[in-house]
Amino acid sequence: MEYRRKRRASSRRKASGRAAARRSGSTSSDAGRAIVSLLMVGAIVYLVSASAAGTWIAENVMAPMISAFSGKTNGDSDGSQSVSGAPTPDGSLSTAVDLSAGASSGATVSAQVSLPALDCFMLQMGVYTSKSNAEAQAEALQAQGAGGYILEDASTGETRYRVMASGYDSAESAKSVKTRLVGEGIDCTVYELSTAAATFRVTASEDRIPQIESGFAALEKAQSALSTAAIDFDKEGMSVEQGKTLSLEILSALESDMGGLLSFDGTDGMLSQLLDAYRDTKASLQALSGGSYESIVDFSAQLKHTQLYVTHRYALLTDALV
Repeated sequence: MEYRRKRRASSRRKASGRAAARRSGSTSSDAGRAIVSLLMVGAIVYLVSASAAGTWIAENVMAPMISAFSGKTNGDSDGSQSVSGAPTPDGSLSTAVDLSAGASSGATVSAQVSLPALDCFMLQMGVYTSKSNAEAQAEALQAQGAGGYILEDASTGETRYRVMASGYDSAESAKSVKTRLVGEGIDCTVYELSTAAATFRVTASEDRIPQIESGFAALEKAQSALSTAAIDFDKEGMSVEQGKTLSLEILSALESDMGGLLSFDGTDGMLSQLLDAYRDTKASLQALSGGSYESIVDFSAQLKHTQLYVTHRYALLTDALV
C-alpha cells in the first residue's frame, strides 16, 4: 500500500466574542463565578445547577495525555515498507509509504483517502500563564459538571493554558451559551479549533480500500459521536450507566472502523502517527466507560472532558501531518 499526500492540511485556532482576560497571578473573582456546565441543542440552553454538584473525584479526572509525534522517517525496516519524501512543485513535501509487501495478492487500485475536516467551538472560561491557576479553575468547573479541559497553546511563543468548559459543533450554539453567561456576569469567550481535511493518494489491493477509508475517518467519527453524547446525556437526564453504555458504543465503533489499519501497526511515518492518535483516543474512551463516579455530575464532567481531549488530539494529528 502506498500513501501519497495530495493536499497539505492546516489548522487554525481563533478566539471570538469578548476577549478572555489574561491572568498570571491568582484566579480572579470572575473565575470563581464561572463554575458552570452548559448544554445547547438548537435554542435549548440550560445550566447544571451548583446545588446538584457532587465532589469531583480527582483520580477520575483525565489529564490531557498528549503524546509526542515523531517526524517522518526515511529508510527501510524489514523490507515490507519504504518511506520517502520529495519536494512537490508547490514546495510541499510529498510523503509516500510503501506497504505493498504486506498487502493481499489481489489487484491494486488507487484512491483518494482523507482525514476529514473538523470544527469545534469551545466555551473558554479563562486563559492563564500559570498552569497551577488553570488547574484550579479546571477542577472547580469539573465539580459542577463542566469539562475543565486545559488546552496548552504555545502558538504565540509563550505557553498559555486555556480552560474549556464544553465544545459545540456549531458557532451558533457556542455563542448562544456565551451570551447567556455574559448576561449573568460570567466572563467567557468562544475559541474555535478547526482543521482542514488532509487528502492522500492510496494505492492498495482493491479489497483493502474500504477498510483504509473507514480507518482514516474513524477518529473524526468518534469525536462527532462524543459531541452528540455530551449533549444527549444532560438533555435527556441519563443515568451514569446509560452514559457508560453510550461511551462503550462509541469505543466499539472506533475499534471496528480502525480494524483494517491495525495490521500495519509498527510502521513509521504518517500511518504510525494515525495509529498513535487512535490508541490515545481508545484509552480515553476506556477510562470514561470504566471509571467510578459518585454522581451524574461527575460523569457528565468526564464525558465533556473526554470530548474536548479527543477533539484536541485530532487537531494535533493533522498539525503533525502538515
